[in-house]
Amino acid sequence: MGNWHTNEKVDEATGAHCGTTHCRAGWVVMLAGAEGRKLELLTSTAFAAQMIYKHSSPIHVAPTKFYVNNEAAMADMKDCAEREAGMVKG
Repeated sequence: MGNWHTNEKVDEATGAHCGTTHCRAGWVVMLAGAEGRKLELLTSTAFAAQMIYKHSSPIHVAPTKFYVNNEAAMADMKDCAEREAGMVKG
């Protein structure tokens, strides 16, 4: 996806900006809410997502992961979730 969060109509049910799902970085920004969007507007989608990841998880996510295909992105997100869950002590 070459263009994230354009000024196109937002689908209220899905949050999609162009009738498709967000890329990984776009989802990170969207899930961060108003503060994520504010940071994105001041910088870029990729930078905002990188900062959100940095400050919300001990798992490092390289910004290059924002540009991989769907299968690689899903595999990495599952790996990150499993690693982060293993860090939680109950």
